Amino acid sequence: MNKTYISIYPTTGWKQLIVVLGLLTAGSTSQAQEGSSGNTTIFGGAQMTFFGNHNFSTGGGGTQPGIINTIRTSPMGVLNFGSAANTVTGADDANYVDGYVRKFGATSFVFPVGDNSHYGPFAAAGDGTTGAYFFTDPNAAVTSMLPSGNYTALPSGAPFTTASIGTELNTVSTIEYWDIDGTSATPLTLTWDPGSAISALTSANLTKLTITGWDGTKWVAIPSLIDAVSVLGGASAFSAGSITTVSPISPDTYTAYTFAARVTPLPVTLVSFSVIKEGETALLSWSTTAETNSDRFEIERSKDGKKFGKIGTVMSYGESKELKSYTFTDQAPLAGENLYRLKMVDKDETFAYSRIRSVNVDQKPAMAIYPNPTSDRMLIPRYEQITELGLYNNTGLRVLHRDALTASGVDLSKLSAGIYTVKLTLKDGSVNSQKIVVVK
Repeated sequence: MNKTYISIYPTTGWKQLIVVLGLLTAGSTSQAQEGSSGNTTIFGGAQMTFFGNHNFSTGGGGTQPGIINTIRTSPMGVLNFGSAANTVTGADDANYVDGYVRKFGATSFVFPVGDNSHYGPFAAAGDGTTGAYFFTDPNAAVTSMLPSGNYTALPSGAPFTTASIGTELNTVSTIEYWDIDGTSATPLTLTWDPGSAISALTSANLTKLTITGWDGTKWVAIPSLIDAVSVLGGASAFSAGSITTVSPISPDTYTAYTFAARVTPLPVTLVSFSVIKEGETALLSWSTTAETNSDRFEIERSKDGKKFGKIGTVMSYGESKELKSYTFTDQAPLAGENLYRLKMVDKDETFAYSRIRSVNVDQKPAMAIYPNPTSDRMLIPRYEQITELGLYNNTGLRVLHRDALTASGVDLSKLSAGIYTVKLTLKDGSVNSQKIVVVK
């Protein structure tokens, strides 16, 4: 028979993790109740919590091997994994959570969700992220209940017609979708297996694959890249793999998530991208395994992850089905943390961004102009990083302006003696301001 766990307390917070499971076991830090035969069900409004890692093949912690069923309708049942529970093992098409899983803590976690005898995990790292998998056509959005019958269309806002799509998309999957919720920004990863029919979806062109989200009226493309190594292990290919959003997003941004094929494939298949500190420089390295109509890589840098500026360009091979490697050296990185991304540009100027990589560079001496005082000329260190120079007198009037600098510096011979303010605008958008004394 099925074993049911029911909460007699409110279930509205992390500290109200309700369905407690009594004795601590050696292999699990969840609390255990009386064992049961058959699957476990968590009714609506109830919660069960594993405070440590869980093995679906062996069960334990109050559950039997097999499916843990949570009621999907509101108020839904939820299986919680505590902040110390970072991995699950033994999950497959016969052992998974049929319904909603919530993860606490900010470590990356593979959510062991499935539906209709099909394992469909996703991964996220945002604290409190909650999600369920639906192995059904989003145009109907109706899946089966355990032990019998069907739910109504879920989640709220369903069904999600795949005929309503953004201009970047060609086709949206009619096989599966995920309901993922949460306010904490996080990378989101979706996984696929042979049942996902990714080859058919993308017309046998894996570079067309993207994550798509339902924005309330249509499916839109979410910038995402295929993981060279899937979060479930093994190289990503048509038969199995994973794909991750380029940037962290709040799961609540979209009502549902699934796979789609882009109208235009990405110009390259990026399999690695890293950055390391080398002395006072930053070395960027990346590799591709396929390039189609690719034109160039534009290297962009940011201090805060919000505003990026181009600091260089590397031309691509253009057409390739072999491993190609590239490097770029940032000769003048910013002091502290530097955030880098690649803008991968096609010959028709369509583009996609890589994920962001970061490196910390030791604090540099201030960009001090010299000589100071001076009578006729000032020199600017790292002048190639300057996009604009403004010189202001003591009343705030700009008396000199330059858009480009050279190693020979700036001629001040026509200025009157006095104290001036020099404002230097760098390529990353930061502004350096300092005083200079002109003597005659």
